[in-house]
Amino acid sequence: MTQAATELAPLPTILIIDDSRIVRATVKKHLSEHYTVLEEADGEAGWRRLQNEPDVQLVVSDLTMPELDGMGLLARIRGSGEGRLMQLPVIIISGEEDEETKRRCVECGANDFITKSTDRSEMLARVNANIQHAQTQKALETARSQQAETATTDHTGAGSHHLLTMQTEQSLAFAHRHHSEVTLLLIEIDRFGQLQDKLGTRLAEQMLGLLAKHLGAKLRREDTLAHVEGPQFAVVSPGTTLTEARILGERLRLAIAGARVHFREELVQVTASIAAANSIHDAQTSASGLFAAATDRLYAEAGQNRVVIPEGGPDRNAVPLLAEAVLMLHKGMTDEVKPHLPALMKNLLPLLKLANGEMGLGWDIAALEQEPDQP
Repeated sequence: MTQAATELAPLPTILIIDDSRIVRATVKKHLSEHYTVLEEADGEAGWRRLQNEPDVQLVVSDLTMPELDGMGLLARIRGSGEGRLMQLPVIIISGEEDEETKRRCVECGANDFITKSTDRSEMLARVNANIQHAQTQKALETARSQQAETATTDHTGAGSHHLLTMQTEQSLAFAHRHHSEVTLLLIEIDRFGQLQDKLGTRLAEQMLGLLAKHLGAKLRREDTLAHVEGPQFAVVSPGTTLTEARILGERLRLAIAGARVHFREELVQVTASIAAANSIHDAQTSASGLFAAATDRLYAEAGQNRVVIPEGGPDRNAVPLLAEAVLMLHKGMTDEVKPHLPALMKNLLPLLKLANGEMGLGWDIAALEQEPDQP
């Protein structure tokens, strides 16, 4: 094999930990053609080597060693809290073949066993099988993680957490450009732990799917329903004021309370608590900030079957921007716009003058040039 090929495809690295120099030499002789073999003579030295050698893909360890024996080493590896070590294949090499020893090794996290008399072909097969299995598991976990990060729906039929974040960020960006607002409603099923104990995990999951359908039926097309985790859902509602959020929240609360969940001929009562966060009221410009504000509001006080909407908010008596006023009219908020008409028309005056001159409209706009009455 050329040097370039070796650099592109390095041999997998394994670590042999055994206090017998003869055993280490024998294992190395069997495996060195196909693997880069590292050696340590006791458990403590092996543990330090594992922490400093992230490329180790498999460990072959003796049971009886000075400093730290094989069982102790296994316990450290599996209890390390580091994913790389916790999933690392470990083969125990021992002169003992009794079932009790194997059982204890399995309980401590061993993947396989070989004896000190195992021949070369079998040792190679065992090592290769364990490395391949670990690589397959890692690939599956990576695929699941990537799928979870990009999925748009989950098992409830509602949107995924990924979709929730994406839609919220997009709505916030649009609201910023168009001087609008975004409201997020966080919905948590009350006493979900008790319901899960009563129904069982499978039926509780089915119930969440049913509730997702009830919630989705009460939303506008531009709203997004997502399942956050466990008993929590969230709705992202662009262009929704806190006043409108209160109405929507009550609609969703009643949808949950009206869901007919049957269990063993019993009608199970389900309720939900809902809290709102609003991009303007809470001064939030990110999905995570909006979600955190809703979460804090939901848990600020104990209670069930309720809708928590913050009072007040920005000064609604302030003159809205022209874009805001147009949006308010589109939403039927004529009465809220009327008090601001003189100021709005003054702000619009430069555009009206330009249109009047360029397009020859012949408008008499002198009255608009007067100062609006001050409140």
